[in-house]
Amino acid sequence: QGEGLLEKMGRALPTDVGLREMELESRARQEIGQPIVEQTAPQRTEEKAAEKEHSSAEEGSKLSLRMLGPGFLAGISGKDASAVTTYAVDGAKIGYGHLWLMLLSTPLLQAVQFACAKIGRIQQKGLAEILREHYGLRTAVSASALLVLANLALVAANLVAIGSGLALITGIAWPWFVVPTALLLWYITVYQDFEAIKKVFLVMSLAFVTYVITAVLSGADWGAVLNNTFVPRIDLSFASVSGAVALLGATISPYTLFWQVQGEKEEQRPGTTREKIKFAGFDIASGVISSNIIAYCIIVSTSATLFTGRRRISTAVDAARALEPLLGPFAKYLFAIGLIGAGLIAIPILLASTSYAVAGTIGWPTGLSKKPWQSEGFYLILTVALAVSLIVSVVGLDPIQLMFWANALQGVLAPALVLLVLLVGNNRKVMRHYRLNAPTNIGLVVTAAIMSIGAALLLYGLVTGQG
Repeated sequence: QGEGLLEKMGRALPTDVGLREMELESRARQEIGQPIVEQTAPQRTEEKAAEKEHSSAEEGSKLSLRMLGPGFLAGISGKDASAVTTYAVDGAKIGYGHLWLMLLSTPLLQAVQFACAKIGRIQQKGLAEILREHYGLRTAVSASALLVLANLALVAANLVAIGSGLALITGIAWPWFVVPTALLLWYITVYQDFEAIKKVFLVMSLAFVTYVITAVLSGADWGAVLNNTFVPRIDLSFASVSGAVALLGATISPYTLFWQVQGEKEEQRPGTTREKIKFAGFDIASGVISSNIIAYCIIVSTSATLFTGRRRISTAVDAARALEPLLGPFAKYLFAIGLIGAGLIAIPILLASTSYAVAGTIGWPTGLSKKPWQSEGFYLILTVALAVSLIVSVVGLDPIQLMFWANALQGVLAPALVLLVLLVGNNRKVMRHYRLNAPTNIGLVVTAAIMSIGAALLLYGLVTGQG
């Protein structure tokens, strides 16, 4: 009851540590005989009876539920460093031209995340496990392969982002920081809870909220901002298409689908199944809206400060310039702190989601709450994924381009996973009478269609030599 904001954030945000804590709680309840898995096939009459049994005291407790749930906090703190850089690059390169995509992606992201949460709540299993059991090993392997490819690129991009942030502060070239960062994060993810350090990382990642204030102070042309927000501008140039795909990939990423299923599976919510699903929907909505507001403001800020001056983002210093209207010469330091904090939070999540998917597909035991010697396969996958990403990050690619194209890859791969979520969410055998409703289904179909068209146009541009 006496938790402070940081304690609530640390507990509710679905980081690797938060999930580890939820797993430990589940195991503890199991050991004392308390059920940890709700009924997955309740009869409608039982559901209605359970709802009627709620006392006025229980109704009051529902009203006093934490307002800062995992969905909201994930939205505020969960933008990984490569995504922030991608939004900044898009604003500097395209200007206000893609603001309408941020408006459009808000209900689409809500539909995707809500569908994943509902699947996790009903099945009480990870997405890879569900696919393997109900659609066969080949489908599960295909989905996991998409996630692994996307995550390896994002881990590499975030390693580079952390290095770039440290380079801004120290003046030392970013490649010198990549290997030590990777080793530190491996040790922390595998062996440590790092409770105190995690709170520091969360505060550091909140640095990007300053873009909201900067957007107001940046001298943006608000008439143009509103016009581009509500009136779609279709530009089929390669720069615009690649920017749109990367922007959507940064917003609707493959790893968030797997992670949302797993996070909702472990999250303990009060009430009946229907109430838990409803609370998950509100929680996700608050996170989606807050997250997209930050992304929107990053684009407005970089458009107003960099695009109007025709300045490209070639380094992290260039991206930091968008904060100068608010912070002046301190802009690069706050931007650096944000990159480091967001990257340090994102990489363990990406590694864990990769390991959950692969281990779940194979049928190996999974769980961050297990010790390395209790789940060797799970941690072996995690270690190999980090090693491969480390190699990618140090092969000499341009850091800004690596972060941008890592998210473009998310945009290319995500549609197939969204279609799988649509398939699972409407499977009567999997979901019983909790199948996805019409608005969620429409959102998933539109998401898959838009992202598929963008991916096709991007690939066409690459094949024809436009890129």
